[in-house]
This record gives sequence, C-alpha cells and structure tokens, in this order.
Amino acid sequence: MKRYVYIDDDDLSNNVYCDNRISNRKYTVWNFLPKNLWEQFSRFMNQYFLLIACLQLWSLITPVNPASTWGPLIFIFAVSATKEAWDDYNRYLSDKKANEKEVWVVRKGTRKHIQAQDICVGNIVWLRENDEVPCDLVLIGTSDPQGLCYVETAALDGETDLKTRVVASACMGIDSELLHKIKGVIECPIPDKDIRRFDANMRLFPPFLDNDVCPLTIKNTILQSCYLRNTEWACGVAVYTGKFSYEEEIE
Repeated sequence: MKRYVYIDDDDLSNNVYCDNRISNRKYTVWNFLPKNLWEQFSRFMNQYFLLIACLQLWSLITPVNPASTWGPLIFIFAVSATKEAWDDYNRYLSDKKANEKEVWVVRKGTRKHIQAQDICVGNIVWLRENDEVPCDLVLIGTSDPQGLCYVETAALDGETDLKTRVVASACMGIDSELLHKIKGVIECPIPDKDIRRFDANMRLFPPFLDNDVCPLTIKNTILQSCYLRNTEWACGVAVYTGKFSYEEEIE
C-alpha cells in the first residue's frame, strides 16, 4: 500500500493522517488498576500464591492464619503497582516534554513556530544544529552546498557513528529562500519496522520541476529521535508523524 504526501498542502494530506502527538504510556487513570492486576496475575507464580492464599481462607483445609499469606501478597502487589505507576508517570512527563517542544515549520508558504505535537504530514520542518528530529522527514535542503547533513541515530539503532544524509536530487540546488515555496507530492510506503529501507518517489510541481519523478531512499530521510549534527540547518517534509513514525513502529 502507498500513501501520498502533498507538500505544504493542508487540504490534500494534512487532515488525512494523524498529528505528531506521541504517547508511550501503558496506562490511564481509568484502566490502571484492572490492567495492572491483569498483568500481575498473568504470571504463573502470582497465580500460584493467590491460589494458596484463597485456600487458607478455609480453616478446614489449613490452620494457618490467612493474614500470614495475604499480607505479604498484598504488599508485593502494592510495591509492584507503585513502581509501574511511577515509571508510567515518568513516561508521561517525557511525552509531554517532547510534544510541547517548539519547532519551526512552513504552512501555506509561511514559516511559523508551533509545538512538535501539532506537526502535520506534508509540513516542511526546519531544524538547527543539535536539534532533535521531531518526526520522520524527507530531506529537501541543508546548509551544505553539496546537500549533505549528518545525523546521530543512537536512539534508533544504538550506533554512535554519525550517518550521512543527502538532499533529494529533485531539490538539489534550490535556494534556501525558495524552499518554503516548494509544492509537490511524495509517494511512499506505509511505515514499518525496517529503519534501513525507504522506497519512495517525489514529484515537484512547476516551476521547480515539471512533474519529473525523483526516486527516494533511506539516505534521503532523517528519522524521529535522531539529532542533527555538524550541520548549521536542514529542512525536510514530514512523511510519518506520531504513532506512524519509524521510532514508534519499532517500539
């Protein structure tokens, strides 16, 4: 299956796909207790100790005081639930920080400051050196005359060596002052877990190119949670956002 991303066109692509809000939380306020209990009782040992505790409620079966089993069992469950709640709260804070981070985007030919969670598919996103990439982008411009930029991908693959990325050939040589005026369409596959493959095509509309097809590979992309390094600035078209980004897929 294919998805069609129309560059900086609110009517054709931005409202079709999800926004860039991310959520790594396991629980909500309403489902925490039942979901956590289900997860704890899905473990065989917890089921075993629960069975023993229930049997001790009948004095005909055992003379042991049920409190001697129920007390430690409830304590262990409470400690485990508290730890899960604390970890989930920290995930919430991390998500909130990422969602509310401010980024520069181009919408309807105008650059504006918005929160990362409000990025839509098709928006042109501008990055500065050492910025974290807020969503998956197809690279259309950099400060390098040869159209190169360098990204740190340790958050995705654990590799600390910088990777080289290159501007799509259709956008090579376009002046930085004209990048916010680009119009076109990117035909790309639906996102999957393979972060080393991206087979897509780009067509720019006149006056930039007259619908010539430009092939795209993973070398033309910078993915969410990577960092821009040793490059003054770079910009790209948002193709996968939120839960459909590569980082969310591999999690």
